[in-house]
Amino acid sequence: MVVNSIQKSIQKVLVVGSGLMGHGIGQTFALGGYQVTLNDLDEERLQRALDGIRRNLSLFSEEGLVTPGDAEAALGRIKLDVDLPRAAREVDLVVEATFEDLEGKRGVLRRLGELCPPRTLLASNTSGLSVNAMAPATGRADRFVVAHFWNPPHLIPLVEVVRGDNTAESTIQTMVAVLRSIGKVPVVVQKDVLGFVGNRLQYALFREALALVQNGVCTAEDVDTVVKMSFGRRLTTAGPLETADINGTDLFYSISQYLFPDLDASRVPHPFFKQLIEKGYVGVKVGKGFRDWPGGLADEIRQRRDRELIRWLKVDQESTRNE
Repeated sequence: MVVNSIQKSIQKVLVVGSGLMGHGIGQTFALGGYQVTLNDLDEERLQRALDGIRRNLSLFSEEGLVTPGDAEAALGRIKLDVDLPRAAREVDLVVEATFEDLEGKRGVLRRLGELCPPRTLLASNTSGLSVNAMAPATGRADRFVVAHFWNPPHLIPLVEVVRGDNTAESTIQTMVAVLRSIGKVPVVVQKDVLGFVGNRLQYALFREALALVQNGVCTAEDVDTVVKMSFGRRLTTAGPLETADINGTDLFYSISQYLFPDLDASRVPHPFFKQLIEKGYVGVKVGKGFRDWPGGLADEIRQRRDRELIRWLKVDQESTRNE
């Protein structure tokens, strides 16, 4: 629940955009004890979001992450509203979770800056757009941050809090405190860089994966197998720099001398990646991307992923109890 002095200033949260990210973010705030309003363009989208939250909370209850009573209480804290001016009227914190488009987000943030009380903090859940490019639209750059939740937001602990050039230190501190109060692990990104920390690392790996497949080193399936069955498992307990320290920075330096010059450094997407898109092979939704997707396989992988993430949430929960 909302307990310390910083968090007492944040009690009502508005999430604008109730899709894949928005409804998971809203669920997390509601479970943390906050009054949450979900806003979207129509009632149908909001109802789908609420149904998704119900399913998530039911799974949490089945897995022992929350009690049935806690799940019901969280649902009771969630309100749906298609009227943005009304929804924004008395809120303390807004998380914008609309489509990943800079101009679209600027338009939403501009409107929120006009509608919300002067005290309200604004945050964008962008995956990598510039905080400084969005801040002027809000009319309150000192009270604006990026709060990048990771998908699925109700299962992944990390939230990247990105500081803009004009973000007040009190805004950063409040956002970090609120995120911790809902069980998240916030990391403050001190400079405005595209992709922040996580997506820069993720896309560096993605670029090398594309190069390996394009150059015939291995198949797309083999790339995924190598990651999942080796360092992917290790990374859950030791990050890349921890691993370097454990194994010896001198060893990593020696390997870097011959490997860095040979790693892919393409400045544009690889040709075969573009060709894949041009052929219409855009992934699960059409049944083919880097690999074929027969019916049911994507759902099986998502369920396996979610079970593993839930297992880690249980580990985190147990660790917190024992502290």
